[in-house]
Amino acid sequence: MIWLLIFLIATCSTANNIYCDLADRNGDDYGAGSLIYPKHQSFAPFKGLCDLTHFQVSSGGEYLFLDLSFAEITNPWKAPEGFFHQHTLVFISTGNEGSSIYEPLGIKFNRPYEYVLRIAPWSLSSLKDATGKKLSSISVSAIDEKTIRAYFPFNQIKPPQENWQYAVLVGCYDPFGLDYFREITPQGGNWEFRGTQPWPFIDVLAVSFGPNRQEQQISTGLFVFLSKDDLKKSFPFGWLVVGIAGLLIIFIKFRGFHFTWGLKLPRREHNKIGSIKRWG
Repeated sequence: MIWLLIFLIATCSTANNIYCDLADRNGDDYGAGSLIYPKHQSFAPFKGLCDLTHFQVSSGGEYLFLDLSFAEITNPWKAPEGFFHQHTLVFISTGNEGSSIYEPLGIKFNRPYEYVLRIAPWSLSSLKDATGKKLSSISVSAIDEKTIRAYFPFNQIKPPQENWQYAVLVGCYDPFGLDYFREITPQGGNWEFRGTQPWPFIDVLAVSFGPNRQEQQISTGLFVFLSKDDLKKSFPFGWLVVGIAGLLIIFIKFRGFHFTWGLKLPRREHNKIGSIKRWG
């Protein structure tokens, strides 16, 4: 009955304000670049389970909601929250207060965080401050086949602001792992991810290009906060220029022009009929 009430609150509440709404790249649940999922059948389809695709922070009534969408959500061990594998830490930076180090894992951030939410199965979800003091339990449930929602009353934290920044780090739940994260080992196994990175994160909410991309953050252990507009600013204009240049070359080539790129042609090209006129 209690879980039914929680589900109704989670799914029926209407958001009044949206403080952050960011999309993450699909198919990047490979950590620093080369992670492979464990082999046990409970990890089927062996991809997508830790692939964060969307993150939103909103309010409705007296609650603050955090919605995390994934490519796949399964619940092979029947956790009461409706999901099993996803284990996410959401760090909230409200300004200059708090800490820039998360001591349980020894990871660092580019600015201080004041709050950290653990979103995990089996009633492990919580809201803590930067010192590790537990402020509140939070309610968590899968509200559809792709989305996990965490929510708690407003009065547990400062009034949310649109200029707050977020760092979202996704790993895989393990009741025996360090800070409840599943281990990553060079050889992998039925229950371990295969890889060589030092941190247990499979996906990170991050820009796709540049020094703050996911692969760089996980490799170095220095994680970067995002504001609601950061991913809009990260459009890869350099790649756009390269793409346009490539299309232009293809167009000119099909129009009958040919390029030697300033190199001398092989002798056999000059021996072809019409080659001198064609190549100039």
